Amino acid sequence: MAESVESGERVVCIAIDGSDNSKYAFQFYSDNVRKANDKVYLVHSVEINSVLHSTQWYSSPYSFDKEMLLKLLDEEKTKIRHKLEGFAVLLKDAGIDGTVKSIHAESPGEGIVKAAAEVGASLVVVGTRGMGKLRRTFMGSVSDYVLHHSPVPVLVCRHNEDEKK
Repeated sequence: MAESVESGERVVCIAIDGSDNSKYAFQFYSDNVRKANDKVYLVHSVEINSVLHSTQWYSSPYSFDKEMLLKLLDEEKTKIRHKLEGFAVLLKDAGIDGTVKSIHAESPGEGIVKAAAEVGASLVVVGTRGMGKLRRTFMGSVSDYVLHHSPVPVLVCRHNEDEKK
């Protein structure tokens, strides 16, 4: 990381999941925060919960269809790969020097914080859905988690459409 500081390069980690809120955070960074020599990592925290909780691969609590599970996992890998390819296009279209990184973690928030540490980020950018206090208290919030657990500054971008709700 000392090399990055000496060369003036700033490492920025932007959380992205394909939602409008994460795309807005990317656009906000691009329009308002970006510096010419930034190195950007678009981080996608991968969850395979939908596959693990699917009823398609198990017939009872004590038996499961291995072939079906492998098929579902392959389908999920393909979906993730397509998402990552789309994120790479975002970087290219914006003319930003960057890399797409996927990371597996217990939760998206943990994955983002872990990825930021791995790449030596000096800034993390996240979008937010703008949940109310009560809903956020019960459900948790990725942006809340990152804000409270990141060792580096976090920019939370709230889309203007969220303010009207």
